[in-house]
Amino acid sequence: MVIYSGQSLAGMVSVALLVSLSLYLHFVKRKRTAALLLLMLSGFVLRLMMAAIDPYLHDWDERFHALVAKNMIRHPFLPMMRVDPVFPYRMEDWCCNHIWLHKQPLFLWQMALSMKIFGVSEVSFRLPSVLMDTLSVYFIYDMALKWLKKRDIAFLAALLFSVSYYQLELTSGRFSLDQNDAAFAFYMTASFWAFTRYRQSSSRLKWAVLTGFFVGAAILVKWLTGILVFGGWGLYLLLSLREGFRWKEWRDLGVSLLTSVLVFLPWQLYIIYRFPQESAIIFEYNRRHIFEVLEGHQGSVWYHLAQMPILYGRFFLFLIPIGIYSVLKAKRVDKKLSIAFLAMIAVIYFFFSVIVQTKMPSFTFPVNALIWILIAAGIHAVLAGLKWNFLSRLRPLLFFLLAMYALKPWAILSYRSINNEERNIKIHNTQLYKTLNLEGKRQGRVILNCKSFEEIELMFYRDVNAYAWYPEKNELERAKARGYKFAAFRNHGNYRLPSYISEDEDIVIIDEAPE
Repeated sequence: MVIYSGQSLAGMVSVALLVSLSLYLHFVKRKRTAALLLLMLSGFVLRLMMAAIDPYLHDWDERFHALVAKNMIRHPFLPMMRVDPVFPYRMEDWCCNHIWLHKQPLFLWQMALSMKIFGVSEVSFRLPSVLMDTLSVYFIYDMALKWLKKRDIAFLAALLFSVSYYQLELTSGRFSLDQNDAAFAFYMTASFWAFTRYRQSSSRLKWAVLTGFFVGAAILVKWLTGILVFGGWGLYLLLSLREGFRWKEWRDLGVSLLTSVLVFLPWQLYIIYRFPQESAIIFEYNRRHIFEVLEGHQGSVWYHLAQMPILYGRFFLFLIPIGIYSVLKAKRVDKKLSIAFLAMIAVIYFFFSVIVQTKMPSFTFPVNALIWILIAAGIHAVLAGLKWNFLSRLRPLLFFLLAMYALKPWAILSYRSINNEERNIKIHNTQLYKTLNLEGKRQGRVILNCKSFEEIELMFYRDVNAYAWYPEKNELERAKARGYKFAAFRNHGNYRLPSYISEDEDIVIIDEAPE
């Protein structure tokens, strides 16, 4: 079923009712557990809708992730973009190569497992993000409660995250880097949560191990930014030196660090041994992100600050400094923990703004949980400072309006308008690939002349080998001599077949063509 604005609006109205009931339970009935569970349910329903809202693969970079994950169903330790490369390729071209190490594998394994269980579809490979982000609602609530000691702040932070526009569009696949960034933010959030529980627990070692596990998992999604929590942990211990040297806590940090290494290092050693050339290329590519502008992703030192209105909403930005001030001034709050968390935010923004030359919107998104907590703290401080009694009775309505602002339903609905021609073309072409007749003379043939990069989508939906271009005549003849047979989409748009293909009786011309 194709979902346009009308159906999307109906889904959002349903979620709005769940959110309203959750607010009523929390602020009026004081049934906090029920309110949190209902908030998590509303977050799950909303994310499931977003996973189903676009019945196609988004261009950057969802379609590539989806195809590699599909190939991992059968070959979990052999990450491949193109299973059978008929024509020569460059290992450096992550969009078009054979062994695909462009991203760490954990989020791909999750997607592959989901598709193995539920079948190959857009919803099934987006489902892990739905589940992880639903669990993040609880992590953010519990982390804010343990850190700031106020249930209203914790609930508001969880509420704003549960309807966060940017995070929802990552789940839908619309924003790059889609499921990769969604998974990375989840494991980073989980590491912050586990560290917070470590600070509050009497049996700390298990939380140290769990923190290390989540750090290792984050690295297995998107590399070494995942160690951020260790920097905050180390800063906390340095701030505690005036109270004496706590060797057990330094030991716990070491145990946590070792745990993370045991999680992420085996894959690195494996790919170095199994795929030495490809792994050397990708490690060098990761290094170049820091010192060079890659693939045109450039921006000034203000780039990531300029992205914050998109990630969080322009109005909420004014509340962040208020939240920071209120957190640092709060008497019951562990100030060292507050400084550690604020330092994590500062470090990631400084690193990606000043040091890293390649810029992408989601590079700072891993700390979104901490920023939502600061926004919630800022809102709470403003309301407390006003001291208007009637506002306490209006809090459910006020917070509902803030949640709708965080959701940005107008932006979600606008993109899904029936008048969005770009989206309509994606829907049309996807339906063509799903229903394309590959029986008879077309069976088992390599398909040429696909629309640029949409051969990736065709290979995801169908077990076929496809290319968005056609080879030179001599290369084509060599492939035919090796036993390959070919078909080609007819001329479409700027994709014009040369005569040595269109007039070759051994090549089947497919009358249907993408737009």
